Amino acid sequence: MIRQTADSMEFVSDLYDIATGNPEARRTTDPEVAAGLVADETRDRLTAIFDRHPGDASVLLSGGVDSILVAAAAASLGVKPRAFTVVTDHSTDGTSAAAAAAALGLPHTVVRLTRDDVAALAAEVVERLGTAELWEVTAAIPVLAAARNGAADGGGAILTGSGADAIFAGGRTLGQPVDSPGAVREMDRVIRGESSANFTHHRLVPHFYPALLGADARRLMHVFQTVRFWRLAETLAPPALFGDHDKLCLRIACERLLPGPHRSLAWQRKHAIQRSSGLMEALAEAARGYAARLPGAKTYSDPAGEPFDAIATRLYLHILSGARGPVQKHGGEDDPEEEHRDR
Repeated sequence: MIRQTADSMEFVSDLYDIATGNPEARRTTDPEVAAGLVADETRDRLTAIFDRHPGDASVLLSGGVDSILVAAAAASLGVKPRAFTVVTDHSTDGTSAAAAAAALGLPHTVVRLTRDDVAALAAEVVERLGTAELWEVTAAIPVLAAARNGAADGGGAILTGSGADAIFAGGRTLGQPVDSPGAVREMDRVIRGESSANFTHHRLVPHFYPALLGADARRLMHVFQTVRFWRLAETLAPPALFGDHDKLCLRIACERLLPGPHRSLAWQRKHAIQRSSGLMEALAEAARGYAARLPGAKTYSDPAGEPFDAIATRLYLHILSGARGPVQKHGGEDDPEEEHRDR
C-alpha cells in the first residue's frame, strides 16, 4: 500500500510510466462503488493534509464539482475552510460557489475583478511566469487574486480541486459505447495522455506556483494530484465515469457529502475556470480596448464593434510593426499628450 502524502502535489508522471496504456486494469465499472473509493481517498488525503498543516485552511471554490467535493469532504471531517471564489462581470461561477459555501457553512469571500483588474493581473503574471501563454496566464490569475485577498493568510492548507479533470476524464466524451472494449481503450488513452502531460514538473512553467505564491506554494494542496489518486483512477472503467454526466463517480461522491437540499450542486456542468470565471471575456475586452487606442485605429472602422478576427489581426499587425502600444495612465485612461508625442 502506497503511503498517503501531505505534500502539495506529486509529479506522478515523473515517478512512473503512466503514459503506456493498460486498459486491462480498468475493472471497476459500478459508479456507486467507485464513488465510495473516491470519497474515502479524498477524506484520507485531507486528513493527512490537515495533520501536517494545522492552521486555518482555505479552499479555492470555483463552483465546479471538483472544488465542491474537496470542500464537502473537508466539512465532513469537521474542518470549515474559508472559501475563496474569483469572479469577473462575465463569471458563471459565483452562484454555485455561494450556494455550496452556504450549504456547507463555510465563510466565503468572493473576489470580484474588473476588466482593469484582470488586465493588471495579467501583466503581472506574464512577468512572474516568464510567459504570455494564454492558458498559463488565465490559470494563474485566480490563484494570485485569491492569495492577495486572504486565501494564504490562515497559515493552514490552501485546497484546490485541480487535477481531477485529468485523471477522471473531465469534460471529455467517448466516441464508442460506454460498455464496449473500444471505450475502455479510448478512455485509457485519453486519461493517460492528459495526466502524463499535466502531472510532471517538466512543463512550460516548472516554477508556476512558487512564482505566484513564493513560500506559500508549499501550502497549496492539489488534492487529486497524488500517486494514490492516480492508482485509484487507473482502475476505473468507462461506466464508472460516464453516464448522463462526465466524472460520474466523483459527482456521486460529492452528492453524498452535500446536505440533501443542495445535492443538485454536484450535477451542474461547468467550463474550465479560465472561461467560467469570465477571465477570457475580460481579457478579450481589454484586447479590444487596446486595439481601439492604437494610432489610426478608427480611421476606417471602429474596433469597438469589429468581430474578434479583426481585433486579432490588428494586434498581430501592430506586433509586426514593432511600434509601441498606447500609453496609459493608472486606471487605463489614455494620456493624449503622451499619445501625441508617440505620433
